[in-house]
Amino acid sequence: MKKFRLILVVALLLGGMSTVSAQEYERHNISIHLGGVLPLQEFAANGGHPVFIGAFGDRGYATFGASLGLKYNYIFDFGLGVYAAADGFWNMINKPTSDMYDKVSCTKPMYINVPILAGVNYVTDFSDVIDVWAEAGIGANLFFKTPEGWNDNLIKYQMTASFATGAGVGVTFIDRISIGAHFYWLGNQRIKVKDIDYDETYIVAPRMQTSMMVFKVGFHF
Repeated sequence: MKKFRLILVVALLLGGMSTVSAQEYERHNISIHLGGVLPLQEFAANGGHPVFIGAFGDRGYATFGASLGLKYNYIFDFGLGVYAAADGFWNMINKPTSDMYDKVSCTKPMYINVPILAGVNYVTDFSDVIDVWAEAGIGANLFFKTPEGWNDNLIKYQMTASFATGAGVGVTFIDRISIGAHFYWLGNQRIKVKDIDYDETYIVAPRMQTSMMVFKVGFHF
């Protein structure tokens, strides 16, 4: 009888701990996101080929890329919540431009964007296994264009920062896996070459509007 009582007490304690754990998970969680990045507007614009290597101006010639991110969610009892997220987006130049670089045996540039956003989201139950959510946030974006050119004449770029916004919608399955579509506007990026003094009067860095659609799969813990 004592053994039975002991087993019953342990079972109740474990049940209570699992309930608390589930409740805590529903209230806040950390997730890792993988996805694809579709460049838009000037970031994806072609407008013919650059006149020479590095002469992109306000056009990005970017193609479909990849993303990796980390997010923290905190959901209040009524479905409204807050989040903080940091992502890394990588985009190569498109094939016609890449072929031009290959013809002259030149190192190709790549674009790296790192948006760090905080915002609000809303989650509602669609069924026992599916939740529907939407989110919107603001923050900053770190923009970097990797070096291009030849070993003896390599063009290196400065990292720049700008205001950024993002919004997304999606679904979560069994509280563990999410699928979402996100729009990011990452600001008017200044394409600045290192070791050049931009006085913004006689020497002005080109500006490029950087926006994209990002399609993500998330794994929640």
